[in-house]
Amino acid sequence: MDRARRRKFGQNFLDDAMARLIAEDLKANNETPILEIGPGHGAMTVHLLKIGAPLTAIEIDEQCVEILKKKFENNPLFEIENIDFLKFDLDSWLLSHSTPWITGNLPYNVSTGIISNILPKIHKTLGFMGMVQLEVAERLCATPGNSAYGSLSVYLSSFANAKILRKIGPEHFTPKPNVDSATVLITPKENPLNAPKEFFDFVRQSFAQKRKRLANSLSKNYSKTEIFSALESLSLSENTRAEELSPEIFFKLFSILK
Repeated sequence: MDRARRRKFGQNFLDDAMARLIAEDLKANNETPILEIGPGHGAMTVHLLKIGAPLTAIEIDEQCVEILKKKFENNPLFEIENIDFLKFDLDSWLLSHSTPWITGNLPYNVSTGIISNILPKIHKTLGFMGMVQLEVAERLCATPGNSAYGSLSVYLSSFANAKILRKIGPEHFTPKPNVDSATVLITPKENPLNAPKEFFDFVRQSFAQKRKRLANSLSKNYSKTEIFSALESLSLSENTRAEELSPEIFFKLFSILK
Protein backbone atom coordinates (compact mmCIF):
# COMPACT_ATOMS: atom_id res chain seq x y z
CA MET A 1 0.00 0.00 0.00
CA ASP A 2 1.41 3.37 -1.00
CA ARG A 3 2.49 5.94 1.59
CA ALA A 4 -0.13 8.54 0.67
CA ARG A 5 -2.91 5.99 1.14
CA ARG A 6 -1.57 4.90 4.52
CA ARG A 7 -1.41 8.54 5.62
CA LYS A 8 -4.95 9.22 4.38
CA PHE A 9 -6.42 6.39 6.45
CA GLY A 10 -3.95 6.55 9.38
CA GLN A 11 -2.93 2.94 8.80
CA ASN A 12 -0.17 1.07 10.62
CA PHE A 13 -0.41 -2.70 10.17
CA LEU A 14 0.12 -4.92 13.21
CA ASP A 15 2.38 -8.00 13.20
CA ASP A 16 0.82 -11.42 13.72
CA ALA A 17 2.39 -12.23 17.09
CA MET A 18 1.09 -9.08 18.79
CA ALA A 19 -2.25 -9.31 16.98
CA ARG A 20 -2.72 -12.79 18.48
CA LEU A 21 -1.92 -11.58 22.01
CA ILE A 22 -4.36 -8.67 21.74
CA ALA A 23 -7.11 -10.89 20.36
CA GLU A 24 -6.58 -13.30 23.27
CA ASP A 25 -7.02 -10.39 25.70
CA LEU A 26 -10.62 -10.02 24.51
CA LYS A 27 -12.55 -12.21 26.93
CA ALA A 28 -15.27 -13.12 24.46
CA ASN A 29 -16.95 -16.48 23.88
CA ASN A 30 -18.68 -18.02 20.89
CA GLU A 31 -22.00 -16.48 21.91
CA THR A 32 -20.63 -12.92 22.07
CA PRO A 33 -20.93 -10.89 18.83
CA ILE A 34 -17.82 -8.89 17.97
CA LEU A 35 -17.60 -5.58 16.14
CA GLU A 36 -14.09 -4.93 14.84
CA ILE A 37 -13.18 -1.39 13.77
CA GLY A 38 -10.45 -0.91 11.17
CA PRO A 39 -9.34 -4.53 10.59
CA GLY A 40 -6.85 -3.50 7.89
CA HIS A 41 -5.47 -6.71 6.38
CA GLY A 42 -7.05 -8.87 9.07
CA ALA A 43 -4.14 -9.44 11.47
CA MET A 44 -6.45 -9.43 14.51
CA THR A 45 -9.47 -10.69 12.61
CA VAL A 46 -7.83 -14.09 12.00
CA HIS A 47 -7.44 -14.67 15.71
CA LEU A 48 -10.78 -13.13 16.72
CA LEU A 49 -12.62 -15.51 14.40
CA LYS A 50 -11.05 -18.45 16.25
CA ILE A 51 -13.31 -17.52 19.19
CA GLY A 52 -16.20 -18.83 17.11
CA ALA A 53 -18.41 -15.76 17.46
CA PRO A 54 -20.03 -13.79 14.64
CA LEU A 55 -17.76 -10.89 13.68
CA THR A 56 -18.71 -7.70 11.85
CA ALA A 57 -15.77 -5.71 10.49
CA ILE A 58 -16.03 -2.00 9.69
CA GLU A 59 -13.36 -0.86 7.24
CA ILE A 60 -13.14 2.50 5.45
CA ASP A 61 -10.52 1.48 2.86
CA GLU A 62 -12.00 -0.34 -0.13
CA GLN A 63 -8.66 -2.01 -0.95
CA CYS A 64 -8.55 -3.59 2.50
CA VAL A 65 -12.18 -4.62 2.12
CA GLU A 66 -11.37 -6.58 -1.04
CA ILE A 67 -8.41 -8.27 0.67
CA LEU A 68 -10.57 -9.26 3.64
CA LYS A 69 -13.44 -10.54 1.51
CA LYS A 70 -11.07 -12.91 -0.27
CA LYS A 71 -9.27 -13.88 2.93
CA PHE A 72 -12.44 -14.86 4.79
CA GLU A 73 -14.80 -15.71 1.93
CA ASN A 74 -15.36 -19.22 3.28
CA ASN A 75 -16.01 -18.18 6.86
CA PRO A 76 -19.76 -17.81 7.58
CA LEU A 77 -19.04 -15.93 10.82
CA PHE A 78 -17.43 -13.02 8.98
CA GLU A 79 -19.19 -10.02 7.49
CA ILE A 80 -17.82 -6.65 6.50
CA GLU A 81 -19.06 -3.14 5.77
CA ASN A 82 -17.06 -0.65 3.72
CA ILE A 83 -17.82 2.54 5.63
CA ASP A 84 -16.23 5.14 7.89
CA PHE A 85 -17.08 4.02 11.45
CA LEU A 86 -18.10 7.57 12.34
CA LYS A 87 -20.86 7.21 9.70
CA PHE A 88 -21.78 3.65 10.65
CA ASP A 89 -25.25 3.15 12.17
CA LEU A 90 -24.08 1.68 15.47
CA ASP A 91 -27.55 1.97 17.04
CA SER A 92 -29.09 -0.30 14.40
CA TRP A 93 -26.26 -2.80 14.67
CA LEU A 94 -26.65 -2.96 18.45
CA LEU A 95 -30.36 -3.68 18.08
CA SER A 96 -29.57 -6.90 16.23
CA HIS A 97 -26.41 -7.88 18.14
CA SER A 98 -27.05 -8.27 21.85
CA THR A 99 -24.32 -7.27 24.37
CA PRO A 100 -21.34 -7.47 22.00
CA TRP A 101 -17.67 -6.67 22.40
CA ILE A 102 -16.24 -3.82 20.31
CA THR A 103 -12.57 -3.97 19.39
CA GLY A 104 -10.01 -2.76 16.88
CA ASN A 105 -6.61 -1.32 16.14
CA LEU A 106 -7.88 2.25 15.83
CA PRO A 107 -6.32 4.75 13.42
CA TYR A 108 -4.41 7.29 15.50
CA ASN A 109 -5.95 10.29 13.74
CA VAL A 110 -9.57 9.42 14.64
CA SER A 111 -9.28 7.23 17.75
CA THR A 112 -10.69 9.81 20.18
CA GLY A 113 -13.62 10.48 17.83
CA ILE A 114 -14.37 6.77 17.56
CA ILE A 115 -14.26 6.16 21.30
CA SER A 116 -16.31 9.30 21.99
CA ASN A 117 -18.92 7.93 19.58
CA ILE A 118 -19.02 4.57 21.39
CA LEU A 119 -19.16 5.81 24.99
CA PRO A 120 -22.83 6.96 25.16
CA LYS A 121 -23.82 3.49 23.91
CA ILE A 122 -21.30 1.41 25.86
CA HIS A 123 -23.97 0.30 28.37
CA LYS A 124 -25.44 -1.78 25.53
CA THR A 125 -22.14 -3.68 25.15
CA LEU A 126 -19.72 -5.69 27.25
CA GLY A 127 -17.18 -3.00 26.49
CA PHE A 128 -14.42 -1.90 24.15
CA MET A 129 -10.93 -3.40 24.07
CA GLY A 130 -8.58 -2.06 21.46
CA MET A 131 -5.45 -0.18 20.53
CA VAL A 132 -4.81 3.55 20.51
CA GLN A 133 -1.79 5.79 20.78
CA LEU A 134 -0.25 5.49 24.26
CA GLU A 135 -0.80 9.18 24.95
CA VAL A 136 -4.51 8.81 24.19
CA ALA A 137 -4.74 5.69 26.38
CA GLU A 138 -3.20 7.63 29.26
CA ARG A 139 -5.72 10.44 28.81
CA LEU A 140 -8.62 7.98 28.68
CA CYS A 141 -7.54 6.29 31.89
CA ALA A 142 -6.33 9.34 33.84
CA THR A 143 -7.81 10.24 37.23
CA PRO A 144 -8.01 13.63 38.99
CA GLY A 145 -4.59 15.05 39.82
CA ASN A 146 -2.85 13.12 37.04
CA SER A 147 -1.06 15.27 34.44
CA ALA A 148 -2.92 13.45 31.63
CA TYR A 149 -6.34 14.16 33.18
CA GLY A 150 -8.52 16.31 30.96
CA SER A 151 -11.95 16.66 29.40
CA LEU A 152 -11.59 13.30 27.59
CA SER A 153 -10.88 11.60 30.94
CA VAL A 154 -14.01 13.15 32.47
CA TYR A 155 -16.11 12.23 29.43
CA LEU A 156 -15.03 8.60 29.56
CA SER A 157 -15.37 8.19 33.32
CA SER A 158 -18.91 9.57 33.15
CA PHE A 159 -19.89 6.42 31.24
CA ALA A 160 -17.26 3.79 31.88
CA ASN A 161 -14.18 2.47 33.66
CA ALA A 162 -10.89 2.18 31.79
CA LYS A 163 -7.46 0.65 32.22
CA ILE A 164 -4.38 0.07 30.07
CA LEU A 165 -3.73 -3.60 29.32
CA ARG A 166 -0.58 -3.55 27.16
CA LYS A 167 2.00 -1.00 26.07
CA ILE A 168 3.15 -1.73 22.52
CA GLY A 169 6.28 -0.43 20.82
CA PRO A 170 6.61 0.74 17.18
CA GLU A 171 8.51 -2.43 16.23
CA HIS A 172 5.23 -4.34 16.08
CA PHE A 173 3.89 -2.27 13.15
CA THR A 174 4.46 -1.74 9.45
CA PRO A 175 5.27 1.04 8.84
CA LYS A 176 6.73 1.85 12.26
CA PRO A 177 4.90 4.79 13.87
CA ASN A 178 6.83 7.50 15.69
CA VAL A 179 4.88 6.90 18.91
CA ASP A 180 4.14 4.08 21.33
CA SER A 181 0.73 2.43 21.42
CA ALA A 182 -1.37 0.73 24.07
CA THR A 183 -4.44 -1.43 24.36
CA VAL A 184 -7.12 -0.11 26.64
CA LEU A 185 -10.06 -1.92 28.21
CA ILE A 186 -13.20 0.21 28.62
CA THR A 187 -16.19 -1.32 30.40
CA PRO A 188 -19.59 0.24 31.21
CA LYS A 189 -20.25 1.65 34.67
CA GLU A 190 -23.13 0.24 36.68
CA ASN A 191 -24.22 3.78 37.53
CA PRO A 192 -23.12 6.15 34.76
CA LEU A 193 -23.41 9.89 35.18
CA ASN A 194 -26.73 10.95 33.66
CA ALA A 195 -25.53 14.25 32.21
CA PRO A 196 -26.77 16.33 29.25
CA LYS A 197 -24.54 17.31 26.33
CA GLU A 198 -24.19 20.81 27.83
CA PHE A 199 -22.33 19.30 30.76
CA PHE A 200 -19.53 18.05 28.51
CA ASP A 201 -19.32 21.46 26.83
CA PHE A 202 -18.94 22.88 30.34
CA VAL A 203 -16.13 20.40 31.10
CA ARG A 204 -14.27 21.27 27.88
CA GLN A 205 -14.52 24.95 28.76
CA SER A 206 -13.21 24.19 32.25
CA PHE A 207 -10.08 22.60 30.78
CA ALA A 208 -9.55 25.30 28.14
CA GLN A 209 -6.90 26.89 30.35
CA LYS A 210 -5.84 23.78 32.21
CA ARG A 211 -3.03 25.33 34.28
CA LYS A 212 -5.12 28.29 35.40
CA ARG A 213 -7.74 28.53 38.08
CA LEU A 214 -11.15 27.11 37.20
CA ALA A 215 -12.64 30.53 37.87
CA ASN A 216 -10.57 31.98 35.02
CA SER A 217 -11.54 29.26 32.57
CA LEU A 218 -15.26 29.69 33.29
CA SER A 219 -15.27 33.48 33.49
CA LYS A 220 -16.46 33.90 29.87
CA ASN A 221 -19.87 32.50 30.82
CA TYR A 222 -20.13 33.21 34.54
CA SER A 223 -19.14 36.02 36.86
CA LYS A 224 -16.33 35.42 39.33
CA THR A 225 -18.85 35.98 42.13
CA GLU A 226 -21.08 33.17 40.81
CA ILE A 227 -18.12 30.83 40.39
CA PHE A 228 -16.63 31.53 43.82
CA SER A 229 -20.03 31.06 45.44
CA ALA A 230 -20.53 27.71 43.68
CA LEU A 231 -17.05 26.54 44.65
CA GLU A 232 -17.62 27.55 48.27
CA SER A 233 -20.89 25.61 48.39
CA LEU A 234 -18.87 22.51 47.48
CA SER A 235 -16.16 23.32 50.05
CA LEU A 236 -13.69 24.06 47.24
CA SER A 237 -11.05 26.78 47.19
CA GLU A 238 -11.19 29.79 44.86
CA ASN A 239 -7.86 28.49 43.49
CA THR A 240 -9.33 25.14 42.42
CA ARG A 241 -8.17 23.87 39.01
CA ALA A 242 -10.14 21.65 36.63
CA GLU A 243 -7.63 18.80 36.92
CA GLU A 244 -8.53 18.40 40.62
CA LEU A 245 -12.23 17.61 40.12
CA SER A 246 -13.86 14.22 39.68
CA PRO A 247 -16.72 13.89 37.15
CA GLU A 248 -19.22 13.81 40.02
CA ILE A 249 -17.93 17.08 41.51
CA PHE A 250 -17.83 18.63 38.05
CA PHE A 251 -21.49 17.71 37.61
CA LYS A 252 -22.43 19.23 40.96
CA LEU A 253 -20.62 22.44 40.02
CA PHE A 254 -22.32 22.49 36.61
CA SER A 255 -25.73 21.96 38.23
CA ILE A 256 -25.22 24.84 40.68
CA LEU A 257 -24.06 27.27 38.00
CA LYS A 258 -26.85 26.29 35.64
